[in-house]
Amino acid sequence: MKKLKYTLAIIMFPMLVFSQQMPHYSLYMLNDIVINPSLISAKSDNQIALMVRDQWTGFEGAPKTQSISYYNLEHQKFGRGIRIVNDNTGPISMLSGTVSGSYLIPIENRNKFSVGASANILQYKIENSNIILENDGVIDPAMNGGLTDKVIGNSASLGFNYFSDKFNIGASIINILNSNLNLSNTGLENSLVNHYYFNATYNFNTNEGMIISPSILFKKVGASNVQMDINLKTSLNSTIWAGLSYRTNDAVIAMFGLNLSDYTIGYSYDLTTTTMNIPSYGSHGIVMTYRLKSKEKDSDNDGVLDKDDECPKTPGLLELNGCPDRDQDGIKDKNDECPDFPGLTKNNGCPDRDSDGIIDRYDRCPEIPGIQQLNGCPDSDGDGLQDELDDCPFIKGSLRNQGCPDTIKIIQQDTIKVFVKIPSFIDTITEVTWVNIPLWADRVHFDFNKDNLDENSKIILIKIAEFLILNTDNDLQINGHADERGTDKYNLKLSKRRAESVYKYLVAQGVNKKRLSTKALGESEKVIGSHDKNRRVEFEVVE
Repeated sequence: MKKLKYTLAIIMFPMLVFSQQMPHYSLYMLNDIVINPSLISAKSDNQIALMVRDQWTGFEGAPKTQSISYYNLEHQKFGRGIRIVNDNTGPISMLSGTVSGSYLIPIENRNKFSVGASANILQYKIENSNIILENDGVIDPAMNGGLTDKVIGNSASLGFNYFSDKFNIGASIINILNSNLNLSNTGLENSLVNHYYFNATYNFNTNEGMIISPSILFKKVGASNVQMDINLKTSLNSTIWAGLSYRTNDAVIAMFGLNLSDYTIGYSYDLTTTTMNIPSYGSHGIVMTYRLKSKEKDSDNDGVLDKDDECPKTPGLLELNGCPDRDQDGIKDKNDECPDFPGLTKNNGCPDRDSDGIIDRYDRCPEIPGIQQLNGCPDSDGDGLQDELDDCPFIKGSLRNQGCPDTIKIIQQDTIKVFVKIPSFIDTITEVTWVNIPLWADRVHFDFNKDNLDENSKIILIKIAEFLILNTDNDLQINGHADERGTDKYNLKLSKRRAESVYKYLVAQGVNKKRLSTKALGESEKVIGSHDKNRRVEFEVVE
C-alpha cells in the first residue's frame, strides 16, 4: 500500500502542478459537445446525457469520471447547454460546472456554420492524508497545507463547426482563458493548459440500411505531442451500432451500442497499448442519452413555426412564409418600398396608378401617363414641354414660343387666348360622303388619357349621324386608338373607351346601333407625327 501511494504521488503531482488536463472520453462521438461547444447547433433534438468512465480498471487510484449534461435547442438559431463533471484521480478530485452556448450563422449554400463558447467554474481538491511520502528529510511545500487543500478556478472555451446532414468539420480550444490555481498556498503558478481539438466526420448511407461513419480527432494538450483518434462507426437500420477506434500512444478501443426509440446506450472498452496495460485491465466507458423532441415554437402566433417563419417576431401570412403584408399587394412588407399602398412586384411594391412606369411617389402627375424625362408628366405633342406649361399642348412647337409652333399667332386679351391657324385641306371639306367619311374622323380629337368628347367633336358627330340616318346602304365600324405612352394593356382599354364614346353618341343622335360596331386597337397602329395624331378614332365603311 505504501509503495502504491508513492507511485500515485509521483504520477499525479507533476500532472497537477504543470499540466492540468480535462477528463478523457472514448465515446465522445455520442456526446461530442464535451470537446466543442459549437456542436450544439448540429443537434436536432434536446438531449440529456450521462457519461461514466473507469480508466485503467484494477489500478488503485486510477481516474474515474462521471458527467451529466443537458442541451436545449428550442431557439431557431441559439442552442444552449449545461454540464456537471466529477473527476477523481487518487487523492485529486475535480468538480466542475459548465454553461455552453452555440449560434447558427446562415450561409448561402445548403451547409451550415456555427460558433460556440462555454464558461466553466471548477473546484480542484487534494486529500493530502491519502499520500504518504518517504521520510528523506526533504520538505515538499505543496504538502504542508493541511489534510485537505482545495481551490476554485474558472475557464472559457471556444469552438467552430461547419456541417451538413452528411458531414461535419470542427475545431475548438478548451481553456482558452483560465484563472490561476494556487494549491497549498505555495505561490507557484498552476493553471489549466489549453486543449486543442480538430475533428471531422462523414456519413455514408448504403442501400442495405447501413450508415458507415468514419471520423478522426486530433488533440493537443499543452506542450505534449499531438494525439490522434481514428474511428469507424457502423449503424444498422439506425438501431444497432458498433465501432473501432485507435488512439495513438494509448489504446485500441472497441465500441457497441443500441438506439432504442429516444434512448441511446453505448459501451466502450479501451485495450491499453502502453505500459499501463500491465497493472490494469483496460478502461471502460458507458454513455446513456435521452432525446427530447424540441417543442415547435410559433413566437408570433401566426400559424407559421419559427423554423419556417421568415419574420418570426411579427405576425404574418402563411403564403408569405409568416411575413406581414399591410397593403395586401402580395409583397412582404420587408421587401415592399411602399408597404402601406398596394403596388406591383416590378415596382418593389409601389403603386403606379397611370401605368407610365414611374411610381407614384416620384410621379409629378400620378394620375396621367407621362414620360420619365418630365417626372411622369405628359408631353402630348412631344415638343419637350409638359402639357401644363404648354400653351399649345396638342401641337408641336418650340420652347421660345411657349410650346406653340411659329405658324400659330397667339392673340391674348386679358385671360382669353385666341389661336389663329393656317387652314389645311381637311378644313375645306363641308359635306359628308361615303368616300370622305374616314376623313371626318380626323376632326374627332381626345385629350391625353381621356375618352370624353369635346364640343367640337360632338358637332362633327352630329353631322355624321345625320348622314348615316339618310344613307342606310352601308354600316360603320369605329376603331379606337391611343398613343404609346402607358402600358399596352392600359392603352388597349383606353382606345376601347374612346370608340365606345363615339358609338354611344351616334346612337343617341338616332343612328341604328345595329349598323355600328367598335374595335380597340390600342397603340398597335401608330401614325408618324405628334402624340395627338394617335389619340384618335377611325371610321371604316362596312358594305
